[in-house]
Amino acid sequence: MHLEAPIDGWYVWLAVSIVSAAVGTVALGLPTGPPPDANRAANAIEETAGSPYEASSTYDHDATAIEFTGRTVAMRNEHGTTRATLTYGHVVPVMGNERLENVSAGRAIEAEYAAAIENPDRSAVDAFLADVESAYETNTDEWRTANGPLRTRTVATRPLPTVSAALDIERVPGDQTHEVTLEYESTAETGIRLRADGSGDRGRIDETVRATATRQAETITHDEFERTSSMSFPIDVRVEAGGTELCTETVRAERGDETVAICPSGGQTLETTGVDDRGYVSRDTEADSFYVTLVDV
Repeated sequence: MHLEAPIDGWYVWLAVSIVSAAVGTVALGLPTGPPPDANRAANAIEETAGSPYEASSTYDHDATAIEFTGRTVAMRNEHGTTRATLTYGHVVPVMGNERLENVSAGRAIEAEYAAAIENPDRSAVDAFLADVESAYETNTDEWRTANGPLRTRTVATRPLPTVSAALDIERVPGDQTHEVTLEYESTAETGIRLRADGSGDRGRIDETVRATATRQAETITHDEFERTSSMSFPIDVRVEAGGTELCTETVRAERGDETVAICPSGGQTLETTGVDDRGYVSRDTEADSFYVTLVDV
């Protein structure tokens, strides 16, 4: 007996083919891998940020981009986006800031900011914190390309310098001086600027020295005076460091030939302003230094 296929068989075949193609298309559209694990990234950050000492760590991830917003870290790749919350406060994403990237990679703050330390008009602490503020404002709430492992480093600045300075002003007849000796020291290496003006606009000193923990002295003679080669009493004296005026004193003629403490022994602390209210900077009041957690990818 001759059997023939139903006349509508080819319709069935076509329908099955269409369904199979659709299923295949859906399957190709499904994710082939997981999104980044933001929780593990946050844990890796907090192992460092929560340390009571300077510390660093790295975390290998599969994100293509990362974003920090306050206490939240977000990571994404082609499979999706995940977010996690940090317990230990804000971190500072430093992507794009070369000096902070170098510090996050392990370089000492003092080495990276050596030029700022030599500049008496700006302390290394101020320069570092200014970079921190700039990096935070530039990178917060912004997706940044993740080119490498997530690197976290908590760093502490050296204590703010405490500066001591004294002047020995040689007195000559006519209540004048032709020679001034500056004695100075600092608990941390920093630039000190001495500015002295004689009365009646007679004589001026504008001298910059580099202070360390060792007491040093420098003599400024009449041929280094500005305006005139002698300076008349009373003499107005100012000592500056890091762009801040630390101490002032007026030295009168009767105190000539004696050592006058301008910044008394024990020192005047070089203050850094505008940092205590930043959520991403912590201040150790006992050590008088600042702690910051830097992150980079």
